[in-house]
Amino acid sequence: MIRVALTGLAGKVAAAIGHRSLWAITAVLVAVCGFIAFTPPHSAATHLVNDGQDRVTVKVIFPTAEGAPGLLHYTEHLAWLNAIGGARSANQHSNAWTSSHAVAYWLSGTTDDLPQLLTRLKRIFDPIELPETFALEERDIVLREYDFALAGNPTAQASEEMNAFLYEGSLLGRSIIGTRDEIRSFTYESAMALHAATHQPGKATLIVTGDLSNRQLQRALRKAEWPDIPREAQTLAPIEFEPEQRAERVFTFANDDATPRLIWRRVVDLPERMDFDRLEAHTALLRDILDTNLPGGLAGPLRFDAPVARHFNVNIWPIDDNSIEISFSATPETGVQIADLQEAFETTLAQLAEGGIPQETYDRVLGRFDDFWPNWEDTDETADWMAGYVIDRVSFQREPLDQSALKALDGDFSYVTTNLLLSQFVTDGRTAIAFIGPKDTF
Repeated sequence: MIRVALTGLAGKVAAAIGHRSLWAITAVLVAVCGFIAFTPPHSAATHLVNDGQDRVTVKVIFPTAEGAPGLLHYTEHLAWLNAIGGARSANQHSNAWTSSHAVAYWLSGTTDDLPQLLTRLKRIFDPIELPETFALEERDIVLREYDFALAGNPTAQASEEMNAFLYEGSLLGRSIIGTRDEIRSFTYESAMALHAATHQPGKATLIVTGDLSNRQLQRALRKAEWPDIPREAQTLAPIEFEPEQRAERVFTFANDDATPRLIWRRVVDLPERMDFDRLEAHTALLRDILDTNLPGGLAGPLRFDAPVARHFNVNIWPIDDNSIEISFSATPETGVQIADLQEAFETTLAQLAEGGIPQETYDRVLGRFDDFWPNWEDTDETADWMAGYVIDRVSFQREPLDQSALKALDGDFSYVTTNLLLSQFVTDGRTAIAFIGPKDTF
């Protein structure tokens, strides 16, 4: 199963997926709703989040690794089938995913099932032992997955090529699934070797969510004989990213059956590093500002004043604490060429950056920017939000902050910082542009 790599809380933890290296470091319980940090007898890095739910979910997550494009995804298929894919009780559910940052496996069931779930999940560390014919059949399933996700889908194809260009030189630019030829070249031996190198207790992070106490989790870990790994001074390490030389590239996907659309993405550096969580909150606020028809937003110039875009979508997110990305996708109005839409967007973005966000617009959008954080006074809402937050951060190999640190960030917004981020998008960056649709609309 493929997971598209989205950053942080973009879309409010768009897919609540966990991912963090947990094993080789001391286990930590995230402080949620009164829970305190503790060090259980198992040295695997473990995050427990009590979300008050009557079901428990266990996730084990490994960082991505060097290797052929798509090979880790194929390995995930085999590892899941080898460890978890057999018969389960009707009330237990499971799946797995691979992203640019990590590979993860999860099981869920009742609270009483926790020792059994951990015992079964622990098998993900075992060597893959499947009939080779079965493994090759699974490779054909991955090919069908490729056809479903990419064949005849110019937007997905554009994303693959734009990622490779924007993140050139980084694992972020490597295809998660690979090409047809690359998938056909995968061997059972290469998947087993990659599994052995990556699926080790010392490289894993465990996340447990449910209505559990620290003591219940410790008891279940002991009963499941969760691996006892020597403690090491290891922390989660996000993928390193340094943008390649500033450049721009236009990708064209002529398709008579596709709705004309523009996809415009730019990656830029910041003048100085910024705390990731604070940066993410500011990029989310800036996105909301640009999405409005208020002065300083894109909707007025592009949809109403001189309508060139029938509709558009803008997203902004941090890649790391020193780089941010903006993505603008839009469908042109009837009779408007995609190239004209591109020019109008770039001109508008430059004008907005030069003039800055009007203080009144900033204040109005900030005043209704109340769904990024939970209502900290609502215990259930906070617990649910924290569960998604921890899973999201670990998914991107970042250490999650505890609740008190996050509460301190809530409301810590700066008008100057928000304008600074906007201004960076008109500096030299690495820009990928895609034209999709009938060729005569380009």
